[in-house]
Amino acid sequence: MSDHPPIPGGPDEITAAWLTTALREWGVLTERSRVFAVSIEALTERAGVNGQTFRLRLKYQGEPGPATMVAKLPASHPSARGVAAFQHWYERETRFYLELAPDSPLRVPEPYFAAFEGERTLLLLEDLGRLRQVDQVAGCMVAEAEAALDAAAGMHARWWGDEVIVDHPWLPLTTVGLDRARPVHGAFRRAWEAVRERVAEEAHPVLDRAVEAYPALLERISEGPLTLLHGDYRLDNVFFDGSEGQPGVVAFDWQFACRGRGTYDIAYFLGLDLEPSLRRQHEDALLLRYYERLREEGVTGYTLDACHRDYATSLLLSFAVFAIGAAGPPASERMGVVHEVGLERLAAAIAERDPDIFGL
Repeated sequence: MSDHPPIPGGPDEITAAWLTTALREWGVLTERSRVFAVSIEALTERAGVNGQTFRLRLKYQGEPGPATMVAKLPASHPSARGVAAFQHWYERETRFYLELAPDSPLRVPEPYFAAFEGERTLLLLEDLGRLRQVDQVAGCMVAEAEAALDAAAGMHARWWGDEVIVDHPWLPLTTVGLDRARPVHGAFRRAWEAVRERVAEEAHPVLDRAVEAYPALLERISEGPLTLLHGDYRLDNVFFDGSEGQPGVVAFDWQFACRGRGTYDIAYFLGLDLEPSLRRQHEDALLLRYYERLREEGVTGYTLDACHRDYATSLLLSFAVFAIGAAGPPASERMGVVHEVGLERLAAAIAERDPDIFGL
């Protein structure tokens, strides 16, 4: 997979000839098939901050190939690309598809091409537009949260305490990387000053202390047992598949892939994706469900008390991600809403817990 044609620098360079060569080298097409026409349309609905996505519609001569696929390219804005390069987001996602996706129990889009060189990266992925996606702003139902937690538990159990993930040095500890804690700490402190008045006062005492303790919180979630984390596990990054015999959840957007305590993904999902009144009713039962799924998958030596402590720590770290996002100019009108709703929901989840659980 290391040999491939030059990586396109933009959608206009994804030509029929380039696709023919790339898809043949990846085994998607045989020598008896070629792409003779391709049309490209930007996918702007629920578009992310850190990249550009396009749907390709392809026509073939000879044996058929995928009628559509999704192309993912770096962000067009230089500042967004600079942050992505600093955090190695493009490299992480590409390497995930190349090195870890084949062994993931959590279903992911099939990769048709994945390459990363310098400032250029390109993913060609299975088009999942036929599947169902839930609006993150509206939030999901309990059954959907259960499916998402079950899928995450399977993935976490697969790499729980596994030295294999240590052999992938591109996987940082936590989504931001412990070696990058200092500049992100500064960003969180500035963001908190910017958004503090938009956050419920009940959460202020805990969050004031969390801002100062941010590096220690990162270290806490980096202590073993470690596993592979998605890192941005929320409704905007999953599809639900109701097909008989298929896994119920498909996760994409792996730019934040990292190592850490598995409960981080769970706190991120529940804190962001359940409307607060629904979360209050079902949060403890859902967390217990995740814990029991881990045990069913063979995880031992991890207590329920530790799971609850990790969950609380992860709510604070999740809040930091969304505070930093909300403090800057929104990439789109919808992302502005996503950040504001995220702040509200995470602050509520933090304010409603016993302050002692945070260990601040």
